Amino acid sequence: MRCAIVAALMFATLPVWWQPAVADEKLTIITGKVMPLKDYIEKQGGKLDRDAVPHHMVLVSEGRAWPLIKDDLGRRFFKDEQLLNRDYRITCRIVGGTMVQVISVQSIKDGKPHDIYYWCDICAIRRNEKNDCECCGAAMELREELITK
Repeated sequence: MRCAIVAALMFATLPVWWQPAVADEKLTIITGKVMPLKDYIEKQGGKLDRDAVPHHMVLVSEGRAWPLIKDDLGRRFFKDEQLLNRDYRITCRIVGGTMVQVISVQSIKDGKPHDIYYWCDICAIRRNEKNDCECCGAAMELREELITK
C-alpha cells in the first residue's frame, strides 16, 4: 500500500520536478525603438491600409523592423503611446525567425537601463501594462527606476 501511495505521489509531482530542456528557448537582447508599423512603413515611403494601423508594432534596431507579438509582455506597447519611440533593451525570443516575443523590457535613459512598470500607489500593486488597478480601480502610473545592480 505504501509503495502505491509513494508511486502515485511521484507520478502526480512529475511535472514539477521533471522539466525537459527546450533547445529553442534561446533568448536574444535587441536594443532599439518600438513604434507603430504604420510609422515605420511611412518612413520607408509606403502606406498601410487604415484597418491595419492600430494592430501592428515593430521593434526597430539597426535598420531592421521586428514585428512584436501582442501577448502578456508585449501588450504594453499596444496599450500606452507613452512607451513608443523610446530607446529600449528588450530581452526576447525570436519566433519563426522574424517576430519578437517580449520576455523583459528595460528603457534606456541617459545610457543607463531602467526597469519600467505600472504602479498603484493605493494598493502597492505592480503590473506590466497600463490598466486601472484591479483592486481599487485607480489609474496605474508609469514608473521607471534606474537598475543599479
